[in-house]
Amino acid sequence: MIDAINSVSSAALAAAMRDAATKEVAPATIAGTDPGGATFADFINSVGTNFSQSIKGAEQTSMDGILGKASTRDVVEAVMSADQTLQTAMAFRDKIVSAYLEVVKMPI
Repeated sequence: MIDAINSVSSAALAAAMRDAATKEVAPATIAGTDPGGATFADFINSVGTNFSQSIKGAEQTSMDGILGKASTRDVVEAVMSADQTLQTAMAFRDKIVSAYLEVVKMPI
């Protein structure tokens, strides 16, 4: 997920925000992709897949550590990476819930 976020160029984002402030810009222009490109749903699906793979990898490395196939350092690195992934997913979830609650509070 962090790699997906880091792939957005800050210069491109700043230029898109400048353009958006002066005129109406299509969302595809802001994202820097063509209209036929990846959607938000694709992004969320990708994040979920990466999250799942990270957790499964940490579980496998932990089992390998128990069986003596992986070093303690590898197990600790895998568990810390899984913890980071879990914390990121929880923060993402909290932001989505918060945004939903704000939308629900809006008067019609």
